[in-house]
Amino acid sequence: MPTSTDRGAGRPSGAGQPNGTRPPSGTTVGFVGLGSMGLPMAANVAAAGLPLMVWNRTASKSEALAVRTGARVADTPSALAAAADIVITMVADGDVLLDLYSGSGAMARSLRAGTVCVDMSTISPGQAAAASAAVGAAGCSFIDAPVSGSVTLAEAGTLTVMAGGEARDLDAVRPVFEAMSARIFHMGPVGSGATVKLAVNSIVYGLGQAVSEALVLAEAAGIERDRAYEVFANSAIAAPFVHYRREAFLKPGEVPVAFRMVLARKDLDLALELASGVGASLPQGELNRSVIAAAIEAGYGEHDMSAVAQHLRGSRSGPPS
Repeated sequence: MPTSTDRGAGRPSGAGQPNGTRPPSGTTVGFVGLGSMGLPMAANVAAAGLPLMVWNRTASKSEALAVRTGARVADTPSALAAAADIVITMVADGDVLLDLYSGSGAMARSLRAGTVCVDMSTISPGQAAAASAAVGAAGCSFIDAPVSGSVTLAEAGTLTVMAGGEARDLDAVRPVFEAMSARIFHMGPVGSGATVKLAVNSIVYGLGQAVSEALVLAEAAGIERDRAYEVFANSAIAAPFVHYRREAFLKPGEVPVAFRMVLARKDLDLALELASGVGASLPQGELNRSVIAAAIEAGYGEHDMSAVAQHLRGSRSGPPS
């Protein structure tokens, strides 16, 4: 049965350290991937007083974080893997993750036995299993622990973590998760965190599509955008998503990109692949993916996912003559 923990709550009874796993106090946390979510997450790990080593493909991000937090910068992913007791990855997709561990990153063969490796990206359950096998061959353990929440929540350290793996491994990294999150859910074995993340994101993209359509509908009928959105934010559909995505919908192109459209398509591809594998039907997911694909084709691939509304505005026919 899935279990959850609020930040500040005690550890579950019976949880302990796995054989060969070093306790988190005083250990080095290695963090790979300092994108829009990874950067504030890593900063919160450092702020919690945990020794931090970082690596990012764009070295300037690592160096800036080091100046700000005192973190050490690794020259390569393999150097980070060799030095860290807990390794966290937060990268664009599962292919990047597997390349880090088993390909050009050479992380798996650099790990010390007993290291706990945690991936917090959005990947497929199959990719989580493959990463787990790679680190397991080095005598290490793996947790897939994707997160739900916005950049603002990442900065505040109040994300939601959905973890898949052994309970004892989760207990070993719990202080690190608590530095980044307000709620930790243990969903089951490796792959279950990735599964629930894809389910959550299927809802997120459904909400994004619905808000985009409704906003364009209201505008086309003569309602000012901000007034329509004010009603959305104070109505029955006022989910947290509607609130924290407000500026992106109201000021397209004027606020930082929080989540690129191409990554939204990647997530929906993974969700639909999973659905096919387990025999589930996702007709709304199919539709959402087709609309996002059309928006990417129209040039919005590197725009925020809220740009679905811009795409719909551009494709809207005028009033009948």
